[in-house]
Amino acid sequence: MWSHPHTGGVRNPIGWNADLYPLGPPPLAEKTTVAGAQARVGYPVPVPSTAAASQANLTQAWVAPHNARRAALVFGNGKVQILMHRATYRSDLRYFRAYVAQKNKNGAPGAAIGQVNGRPALVIPPKPAVVIFNRNGVSIGVYSHTYGTDTLLAIASSMR
Repeated sequence: MWSHPHTGGVRNPIGWNADLYPLGPPPLAEKTTVAGAQARVGYPVPVPSTAAASQANLTQAWVAPHNARRAALVFGNGKVQILMHRATYRSDLRYFRAYVAQKNKNGAPGAAIGQVNGRPALVIPPKPAVVIFNRNGVSIGVYSHTYGTDTLLAIASSMR
């Protein structure tokens, strides 16, 4: 599922910097602000509040309104990327369990189920480290080639 998690499901034939353009290069995605992203996608776009990812080191905000109304936030010039879209599965836990059950087939042998604010989360260790969770019907993925899953879980937990 996450062969290249930073491209929003779009292949990277021209070699753009996926850490800075997580939803694909323009015109597939449009640069915006957090408020602009929220207005375009129609759901809350929460910003974390940790040293690794906060409003203070937010580098870019992106939307791909024609690709499942996806939003992306880039922190620290690509050290942390957060991608979000409306959740498409009924049970987070069932989906995460199925993913973990096939973790070797999915190319994520360390995949496990963790928690973000008491809710189930899919946790995949490096590289990249990934934490995916559902917040009020929005699927949020936190990705990093720089930080490990403990930092990503802290980032995810700070998104209120």
